[in-house]
Amino acid sequence: MHNALMILAFWSIAFVTLCSALALLNIFYGVIGNDLFLHGAGKEAGIAAAASLVEGGGVWLIVHYVPSAARALVVPLIVVVLIYKVGHFEDWNTGDALFLLLFQVVIGFFAASLLGGRFESAFFILVMFGIMLGVISFFTKNL
Repeated sequence: MHNALMILAFWSIAFVTLCSALALLNIFYGVIGNDLFLHGAGKEAGIAAAASLVEGGGVWLIVHYVPSAARALVVPLIVVVLIYKVGHFEDWNTGDALFLLLFQVVIGFFAASLLGGRFESAFFILVMFGIMLGVISFFTKNL
């Protein structure tokens, strides 16, 4: 596959998972009674596009040039957290950005498991993430 198409594919996957994570995080924060302060749709799409470009490009660089360095995939994720922290500097704390990253990673693993035909793994990821969110919501509602 041509390099530009690979970058575009990684960028689009990162953008879709990031937008899905934002939407699900906003719903989850509404359920537990917290406010996730988001800008308008255009500004959020711009932040998501920039963050996903950095993330997708970083993943492409690592996969293309250093395929044995899977631990280096953490670097693009940290950059995404920093972009969202700067983009929502006054509104979000670092925990919100890390929670967004957690949602994105779980969505990515869930989608990869489904597309790879690993339905048991996808179900396990979904159940464990649901249990984790239930425990978090139980503790935050009781505080």
